[in-house]
Amino acid sequence: MPFSKAFNRTLKAASAAMLVTGGLLSPASADAISSDQATALITALTDKLVVPAYTRLAEESGNLSDALNSYCAAQSANSRLNVESQFHATMDAWQRAQIIQFGPIYENKGPARFQFWPDKRGTGQRQLRQVLNNQDETVLPSGALAEKSVALGDLQALEYVLFNDPAVTTAQDSFACHYAVAIAHNQEAQAAEVVQMWAGNNGYREQVLSAAEGTDVFFDEKEAASRFLNDMAGAIDVVRLQKLDRPMGLTITSARPKRTENWRSQRSLRNIRLNIESVQQFLTVKDGFGDLLISIGKETTATATQELVSQILADIAAFDQPLSMLVEDPAARSDLESLLTKLRSLQSLIREQLAQDLGLVPGFNATDGD
Repeated sequence: MPFSKAFNRTLKAASAAMLVTGGLLSPASADAISSDQATALITALTDKLVVPAYTRLAEESGNLSDALNSYCAAQSANSRLNVESQFHATMDAWQRAQIIQFGPIYENKGPARFQFWPDKRGTGQRQLRQVLNNQDETVLPSGALAEKSVALGDLQALEYVLFNDPAVTTAQDSFACHYAVAIAHNQEAQAAEVVQMWAGNNGYREQVLSAAEGTDVFFDEKEAASRFLNDMAGAIDVVRLQKLDRPMGLTITSARPKRTENWRSQRSLRNIRLNIESVQQFLTVKDGFGDLLISIGKETTATATQELVSQILADIAAFDQPLSMLVEDPAARSDLESLLTKLRSLQSLIREQLAQDLGLVPGFNATDGD
C-alpha cells in the first residue's frame, strides 16, 4: 500500500478515535432519547435484522440438509459443489446472526451448539476424531446429536467432516457422509427452534418490543436498546481478540495459522467481514442507531462511526490471501496490526461515545476478562 494512502487511512482512524478520547463531542444526559425513540430503535433492529437473520439461518440450514441428502444418495462433482456452496451459505447466515448475544440463542447449550469455537483445549476435536475413527453410529439417529456434546453437532464439526479430508465423504454409503447429514439436520432443527422462540406466540420478540412496559426480560426500553448497543461492541471484541489477535500472536514467530476460524474451508476473513457488516447494519438500517443519532443532533458521531466501519471493511477486502497465510506473512503484519487498531477504536467509539450520546449503558460482553 502506498505510504500516502496508508497515512490517510491512519489519519481518518485517528480522527474517529478522537471522538472517544476527547472533546469533539460532549457527553449526553440519560434523557438523550425518548421512550418512543428507544422503542422505534429496538423494533427496527428486531424486525428488520434479528428475526430475519435467524430465519435466514433456518432456511439455509434446511437447504444444506437437502443438499447433503442428495449428495450422499448419489454422489457427483456437481452435488459436491452444491454441498460446499450450501455449507458456505449456512455459515454466512450464522456469522451474520452471531452478533446477537442475548435471548433464545442462550437456551439449550447456548451459541456453542451452532459453532463451538475457539476450542482452546482441543476437546471437541478429540471427540470428533473419535467418532469418525470408531464410526460411532450413535450420532446418526434423528435427534441424537442434540443430546451429545455440542462439538459433535455444530458447524465446526461439519466443516471438519467436509473439508479436512474430502475423500472420506465420497465413498459409497460412507459413515462420514451420513454423519454430515446428521449434523445438518441438527443445525436445521436448532435454527428452527430459535426462530420459533423469537417470533412465535408470546415469543422473545414480544418481550423486546414491550420493553417500555417492563417485562420479565427488560426493565425498560432503554435497557433493551443498551443490550443491542452492547452486542455491536461485543461483536467487534470477538473479531479483534479471538478471530485476529489470537492467531496472530504477539510476534510473527508466535503466529498460529490453525487458530484462525474455519481455516480448513478458507473463510476466516469472510467471517470477519460478515461480522463487521452485521455491525454496519445495526448502524445503517432505517430507524437504527445511525438514524437515531442524527435525530438527536449527533450526526458527527453517526458519520464518524460509519466511516470507520467502511474503512475496516475496505481493509479486509484488500487482503489477497487467506488469513491463515496472512498471520505468518511479515509483509502483511503491519496491515493486520492497523486493522486491529481500527477495530479497537470502533469498539471504544460504540461503547463510549455512542453510549454517551444516546444516554445508554452498555454492560459486559462475552470477551470481558479474556
